[in-house]
Amino acid sequence: MPHVRWVGSPNVRNWAIADVRPGRFRLTRRRDLRQHRRMALLSRWLDRERRVVRHARSKLRLDGVVTGGGALQFGVQWAGRFARESHLVLRHGGQLHVDGDFSIYSGATVTVGEGARLALGSGYINGDASISCFLDVRIGHGVAIGPELMLIDDDRHQLSGTRGSAGPIVIGDKVWLGSRVTVLKGVTIGDGSIVAAGSVVTKDVGAGELWGGVPARFIRSASWA
Repeated sequence: MPHVRWVGSPNVRNWAIADVRPGRFRLTRRRDLRQHRRMALLSRWLDRERRVVRHARSKLRLDGVVTGGGALQFGVQWAGRFARESHLVLRHGGQLHVDGDFSIYSGATVTVGEGARLALGSGYINGDASISCFLDVRIGHGVAIGPELMLIDDDRHQLSGTRGSAGPIVIGDKVWLGSRVTVLKGVTIGDGSIVAAGSVVTKDVGAGELWGGVPARFIRSASWA
């Protein structure tokens, strides 16, 4: 939208000067500018609605920016099951980027903090997930993630003797995470890897590897289909 300066003279109270481009100005009616602003807000709202599709009992607070050419289905319900409440909070200054078709099932709590970025490729995360993104969380394409996932990229507290309380989380393409997997700050999970149910991942997982345990450890090379 062009930068606008209102004209204060009583004779031109219904007009404004709009800065069309550097060094170029034109007069326009105030009501036209108000209409332009309303249409711009409506356009941004519709654009967000196309990228984030809210399902039953889902609550969204999208104060940040939603980008990408994909669509997030949020709060999806399995057929024959009761709907559970889901929350998606995108704080001012945060970014949600959706690159492909991605589904997050019901019962999820997703928070993207101020200045943080959550990037989603394609695939799904099953029910009751908890994603706390205060820095940078990236999930690739073709992922299959079981229920009760927990992603935390910031401890929110500093523990003595540690090097830092925050670090980006990267989950590669075609990754399979079992149910109740926890991925902590600063972890990268390579393409095609598998993490067994109930694992707590505290360090990087190589591509095409099977890991499991608390904390998760390398088991063997593996692939899945």
